[in-house]
Amino acid sequence: MSNLSRHSQLCEEYFTTDELFLKTLVLVLDHTLRDLVFYSVGIIINISLHAKVRPALMEHNVVSKLIEVLRDANLEDMELAKVAAKAIHNLQGIDKVS
Repeated sequence: MSNLSRHSQLCEEYFTTDELFLKTLVLVLDHTLRDLVFYSVGIIINISLHAKVRPALMEHNVVSKLIEVLRDANLEDMELAKVAAKAIHNLQGIDKVS
């Protein structure tokens, strides 16, 4: 899914209409399995690059979930902390790009 999430047209057509997928993707951020969270954040990074998808993603409380991931990762898992921070960064400019 992460490779598909890089394609603008696919993201705009699929992720803006499939609320269940986005809701599930954000829900997975609460999981205790680190790799699952890591790859989910990667998908969020990719789809957050598409301006038309960001508003749909923001409707699912994604930033607060990513902040929780960032806090949980702390210094013990800098790779996870970095991807969570990158996802937050991508989402912070939603009003500027949309």
